[in-house]
Amino acid sequence: MKNLSKIQLIAATALLAALLILFLDFVHDTRAYRPAISVADAIVVLTGGRGRTEEGLAQFRKGKAGLLILSGVHEDADLDAIFLNRINKVERSKIILEKQSTSTYENAIEVRKIMEERGLKSMVLITSGYHMKRAYYTFTMVMPDMRTEAYSISTPNFDGERWWSGKSLGLLAVEFVKYYWYVGRFTVTGMK
Repeated sequence: MKNLSKIQLIAATALLAALLILFLDFVHDTRAYRPAISVADAIVVLTGGRGRTEEGLAQFRKGKAGLLILSGVHEDADLDAIFLNRINKVERSKIILEKQSTSTYENAIEVRKIMEERGLKSMVLITSGYHMKRAYYTFTMVMPDMRTEAYSISTPNFDGERWWSGKSLGLLAVEFVKYYWYVGRFTVTGMK
């Protein structure tokens, strides 16, 4: 009986060490998605975090894409409410509000429909740094032939420099679990 508890302790320690290594790797990756944006067919912004739509509009205005897709917009939202009347008529015609999705997976499915309908082949994906690993993984699994460039932004509710403090650690822990949940779902079910 004593040997069994020793084996259980070793196994539990090994499992915790593996989880810690995976978590630290996950944390490292949350800071790795900020390359210079190249020109793409569309900029896709995953709504739900502060600053995302503003950054998407800023990159759109810099000419980084000919189309701006805001994915996961509330069903009652409109361009005036989102951008507070700060967009012109030409910009309006090049912004799509995707209102069907309620999860990162659904974002990818709905964006795929939009991209395929328009024959688009490349996108810049914008979301918060803590969310990017799961978002990028999901989008590349759902659209493996799409050139997807990740562009994460800093948000007030997440401190990437001091990720171990306050709400930042909690956000990372939740994202860590969600990320591996998605990896498991894609691996087991092969969903696309």
